[in-house]
Order: sequence, then C-alpha cells, then structure tokens
Amino acid sequence: MSYRPYPSRERAQRQLDRHEHPALAPSEFQLKMQQDARAALEAAGRTMRPFHEAMLQMAASAPALLAQTAPAASRMIAGMRQRAAAS
Repeated sequence: MSYRPYPSRERAQRQLDRHEHPALAPSEFQLKMQQDARAALEAAGRTMRPFHEAMLQMAASAPALLAQTAPAASRMIAGMRQRAAAS
C-alpha cells in the first residue's frame, strides 16, 4: 500500500464542497404527502380522544373497584404508598 499523506485542510474542504446540493423546493408530490400526513394525524386525534377519556375514567375509578373486589390487595397498595411517602 502506498503512502498517502493526510489531506490538507483546503483539499478536505474542496472534497466536502463537491457533495453540497442546493436546497430544492418541495415537489407537488411531497406537498401532497405532507397534507395527507397532517390530515391523518388530525383524524387519529379525533378518533383516539374517546378512548383516551375512557382510559382516564377507568384510571380514576380503579382504586374504588380494587377496594371492592380485592380488599387485601387494596390494603397492600395503600401501605406501599404510605411507606413511599414516608421515605
């Protein structure tokens, strides 16, 4: 393998400059994809909102349901919370 000196700063800069590409305006296809993606995210938000609200209601009622169905587990969780608050 032949010896090749480390390139000079100017040579390295010229090599990097060869790979610069000017910024192009987005194509019509790219703009359409962007609009479709934005519409899909908005639709997903509207679709998921009822599910999110139902999950929040379940989380709020979980301690009461647990106390009714499994009192021992409820007491254990309450004790764990007290110990965590104390430390």
